[in-house]
Amino acid sequence: MTTGEKIAALRREKGLSQEALGEKLGLSRQAVSKWEADQAVPTMDNLVELSRLFGVPVDTLLRPDEPLPDKEQKPLEGITIAPDGFKVTYSPVLTQKTKWFIIVVALLLFVSVIGNLLSIGYVQMLQTQVENLRLRVESMAAQMQQTDTEYAPAEGQTEQDALSDYDIAYDLQYNPNKTVTTTLKLSLSARPKELNQNTETPKFTIQSAGESWTCAAILEQDNSYVGSTEIPLRDAFTIYLTLTDRESGTVRNLLLETVSGLEKEFDISCGYTWHAGDNGSSPDDNVVQVQNGVTTVSGTVSAFFDQIWYRLDGMPMRCHPVSARMVLRQGDTELQNAAFSAPEWDADLERYHAECAVDWTVDIPPEQLQLMMEYTDNYGRVHQRVQDAKDGGETEITFNF
Repeated sequence: MTTGEKIAALRREKGLSQEALGEKLGLSRQAVSKWEADQAVPTMDNLVELSRLFGVPVDTLLRPDEPLPDKEQKPLEGITIAPDGFKVTYSPVLTQKTKWFIIVVALLLFVSVIGNLLSIGYVQMLQTQVENLRLRVESMAAQMQQTDTEYAPAEGQTEQDALSDYDIAYDLQYNPNKTVTTTLKLSLSARPKELNQNTETPKFTIQSAGESWTCAAILEQDNSYVGSTEIPLRDAFTIYLTLTDRESGTVRNLLLETVSGLEKEFDISCGYTWHAGDNGSSPDDNVVQVQNGVTTVSGTVSAFFDQIWYRLDGMPMRCHPVSARMVLRQGDTELQNAAFSAPEWDADLERYHAECAVDWTVDIPPEQLQLMMEYTDNYGRVHQRVQDAKDGGETEITFNF
């Protein structure tokens, strides 16, 4: 059996659905489905967790020639078990074949016990490594959140106010097909007060919480150095113009600026409110009605998109929505959807807003339904906000996130 077939068999033996198994592992149903179809292989962390859930060694899951443990063992030939106890009656004469069979079974049991002990030790070792890795990741995340820290280069002298002019421009780059899906594209410019172009080698250095990136610096006719590069999105980073003397190796780091708060700058919040009726003027009426097992969702949805942290003199936000839709679904199944009007910028409120009207009827009770707000921003990222529809027709339904 393949690894996927074993996972599917053990899951069914435990009485779990693909979605239930995914929840225990913190994964989606689609990830479990891909495992069972042998379209993907679980990571070692997931294999360890599957081994613990199903009570089988990791080797049993990975090796095609390793059978799954039998749920029941049939009595050996020539051996009967009395129904009133655990007394065993042997046939009067054990054949040579039966003796060899018993010896082989005993050896297999011995090997199985030793294998299980080794697997338990191996799993415990993996769990220790995973825990140590988790602590390291948490430590690195805590360091990255210290946005008020100015990160100095590892070597060389840092000089402030050594530039007569500089400029930093950046924008988000999003590509779902890349490993690092979200990056910052930087365009840098710096004009040093002291220019030694014949004796110093220039470059730009970008540092963030122990991480460092560099890019070439090209001298322009106006005696300024320019460069461009892409780095992973970080909430804060510091930029230097690094000048290295070609003879002595002496390094000068001319500080441009420390930029912070970028993650909030490229994020938006979404909220929406339901109103019964097409004109959206009656928020006290119910938009969800239930009658004879039929659920009706009807009304107007008013949505707004905000960016509380970032303002730029009433100008539209750097990150903003370009399209949105409302979806009615049951689990992962989409039942109905309706598109919003194109989001428009409200200069007075400094936010975008959009509206859509829905009129849906399904033969499903409301406690099994979810209402999902889905919107796409100007960088191509898809965001979702989900709310249960189980309140039915008893209360006004208002969803704010």
